[in-house]
Amino acid sequence: MEKYLKKLRPSMLKFLRASYDEDEVKKRWKKVEELDAEWLRKEGDLGGRRNMMSSNMMLCYAMCAFYEAVDRNYTNEDFLVLVNEVMAKPFALLNHIDMNKLEKKKWLMDFLYFCVKRYKHKSDRMRGKRWGNTWKIRINPDNRETGFAYVLDTCPLYEFAKKYGYMDFLPNMCALDHLVAGQFHAHLIRHHTLSGGDGKCEYWYVGDRSLEAKKDEIFVNKK
Repeated sequence: MEKYLKKLRPSMLKFLRASYDEDEVKKRWKKVEELDAEWLRKEGDLGGRRNMMSSNMMLCYAMCAFYEAVDRNYTNEDFLVLVNEVMAKPFALLNHIDMNKLEKKKWLMDFLYFCVKRYKHKSDRMRGKRWGNTWKIRINPDNRETGFAYVLDTCPLYEFAKKYGYMDFLPNMCALDHLVAGQFHAHLIRHHTLSGGDGKCEYWYVGDRSLEAKKDEIFVNKK
């Protein structure tokens, strides 16, 4: 069993047992394992541990397999409950980080950009090879002076969802970015996404108490 699915297994089985008898639980769990393994074999692991973003793809395989196994009868609320159960410990650690303070430290933001640039160079070399259709990244293309920003011009999750018919479930995966940002007191400003037909996914992380965050909340609420 793929290790990411193994982490999700207790919460997934909990959901199944609340809805089905034990024989049906075993049948549906088997379908989860088979679909996850099939997609991993056909679509690849994007470099596995060598690619720090590949876990997003593994999560997508697992969640879409589970979504299929429960006959797509799985709400956004159900998804959030599962994620918060599985990620309780990592989220607790992230809560000790405060983006409002970090973004004021220029040296720290510069170091973060340096690390992502190194990852981008490696990703560019490995795309189309061992890392398959991994993400194509542009770093701070709009020259943001605050926070941390980058753009994804491609996304294997989007391509997978489009290929296998999970565009209805993809927003749940995308919403994780906002959920995770909130854990370290950040606000994710994102007005364009691949799933929305915009040709790119924007990421601009700022402190959740910053002026940029407040302006964005007003903008989003007016839409």
